[in-house]
Amino acid sequence: MSDAHQQLQQLQQLQIRNALIDNYNAYAEGLDSKNWPLVRACFSDEIYIDYGPISEPTGPASVPRRADDWLLLLQSVINRFDITRHTITNHRVTIDRDSVSCRAYLIADHVKFDPAMGPHVADENVVTVVGEYNNYYRQEGGQWKICRSELVVNWSRGNMGLMA
Repeated sequence: MSDAHQQLQQLQQLQIRNALIDNYNAYAEGLDSKNWPLVRACFSDEIYIDYGPISEPTGPASVPRRADDWLLLLQSVINRFDITRHTITNHRVTIDRDSVSCRAYLIADHVKFDPAMGPHVADENVVTVVGEYNNYYRQEGGQWKICRSELVVNWSRGNMGLMA
């Protein structure tokens, strides 16, 4: 393999890596700002979702679902909160001939404000979820979109009743 070909291949891999990180950032920003078109743009039209108990109401992980239906579930969860902050870090990209994927850590705070407390929140008004995403992508219209997403929750703390 020539040096020029190797450099081109490395450049392409960096472009893909940046696009996947941009996708994660758009997803987090969309959730936190409740910008649902931005969240929707992160996904292919048909997706596989495995978020454990969170995704079970929409069907088994082995069955594809419409991204629009998944978006409705995300909205029903996120809209319960006054503010959320999804921090997605430590992106690890895998590119091979058959698939493109990216694993990343998640820390997500979900807050329901008590009007009497203002911007200060008590433990009973916050749920923090810590886990890891594993997203698989395909290119559509020049954009890398999630076609399969897995979330493993490592632990959570706070008032889990706020999620119900």
